[in-house]
Amino acid sequence: AAFKLQASATPYYMDEVVDIVTETKLEAPAPVQKKKPAKKVKKANPAHKEGIFSPAVYAAKAVMGESELNQFRAKAISMHTKVIGGFVGTHDSPVGNAVAKTLYLAIDANGDGVLCEDEVKEGMKTLGFSWIQEKQVKGIVKRADKDKNGTIDYEEFKNDLPKTLKTNLTKLAKKNGADLGFLV
Repeated sequence: AAFKLQASATPYYMDEVVDIVTETKLEAPAPVQKKKPAKKVKKANPAHKEGIFSPAVYAAKAVMGESELNQFRAKAISMHTKVIGGFVGTHDSPVGNAVAKTLYLAIDANGDGVLCEDEVKEGMKTLGFSWIQEKQVKGIVKRADKDKNGTIDYEEFKNDLPKTLKTNLTKLAKKNGADLGFLV
């Protein structure tokens, strides 16, 4: 049992204090309420690494909330994808033709006027498409090689370039966004 010291009595000796304490009983204290466990904070996707912009993304999450930030991010990604599509859509313009020809000549490492699988693979790596594997290179060459001679001439390259560029520029944008910390 717990005891309470009476405020009205002013004891002078220890035995008076003991008498006062033993005479005054208190009720048992109310049981202590256990705190509810804190909500688990959703951890970032481990595939999304920290980057230079991560602090800004965390601040935006705190201000906007995760749901609103995700909607904003989806809209920004959609707009960026449209920009990539618009850029790739210029392939038939005079500037687009000049870019395609310059790119083709740069990828044609041996200068024989056609692109083999190795040249396509190296060209993709040079453009920053580091995820391109042998299987994908074979698929690109197979899709572009309309005359089925195992190489890509300039016309085949020019016709396939928009699809290959759009797909891989979009992947590159996502990779760069993750590297910079936009996806945490």
